[in-house]
Amino acid sequence: MDLDEVADELYGLDPGQFTAVKTAREKAARAAGDRDLAAQIKSLRKPSMSAWLTNQMVRTRGDQIEPLLALGEKLRELQASVSADQLRELTQQRHRLVYAVAQEARSLGHERGVAVTDTVARELEQTLHAALGDPDAADAVRTGRLVSGLQYAGFGPLGSATPKPAPAAAPAPKDDLAEKRKERAEQLQKAREEAQEVLDRARASLVDAEEQRDSAASVADEAEQRHHDARDRVDQIKVDLDDAEAAAEAAEHELRGARRAAEAARKSAQLAAQRVRGAEYRLNELD
Repeated sequence: MDLDEVADELYGLDPGQFTAVKTAREKAARAAGDRDLAAQIKSLRKPSMSAWLTNQMVRTRGDQIEPLLALGEKLRELQASVSADQLRELTQQRHRLVYAVAQEARSLGHERGVAVTDTVARELEQTLHAALGDPDAADAVRTGRLVSGLQYAGFGPLGSATPKPAPAAAPAPKDDLAEKRKERAEQLQKAREEAQEVLDRARASLVDAEEQRDSAASVADEAEQRHHDARDRVDQIKVDLDDAEAAAEAAEHELRGARRAAEAARKSAQLAAQRVRGAEYRLNELD
């Protein structure tokens, strides 16, 4: 067991499991006599909800996160050579893409049984913007071990309102300049296509998640109706049982009365029989 293994395990857990597993790993390190490792494990901080979501997206939705980070690298390379209109268009596209990935993260949180508030979603979007604008932030996101959300101050390639001026240089020959412009236009087009591909995948995932949500809601409604019907049947059975018990009690009372009447009739018949035998005896004596 080393710190990387423990950290990789902890930051892949659900929020409710972090503290218990961290404590267990710390105790194991102490039991093994490695006090330094135990102290390092103890210092690991539980991630915020937005950081946890970012970590899980990196670990389970890398096909959406990595193209986004790669797009940030390309945009930083292109920032000195595109026009203000192009940069604004890329910025808008970046915002749409970040929003789509954030919605996918909401869906992921729902799948893991974790409610994602609007505040957490905004923090996640800020982290993604920071990763797009800052290579160090992008590297931090790639680790899948964020402890808190990241902030981007708005300076640098993705935060500028206008393109950053290129350093002064000797004029290039016309052919070279045309070739460079063509290469930059191709790079820009490729970046747009990659961004659109990521956005399309995110939208498709969102559609799937919404369909699953609607299907689950329909199943829940049907289950609720079945539960309601079953409760109605139980209530009716209880009423029928009460009526049956009352009828049984009345029948028992009637049975007891009938038995008493039968016993009295039996005794009366016995007495009458005795009287008949007595009368017959006296009649015989007279004969």
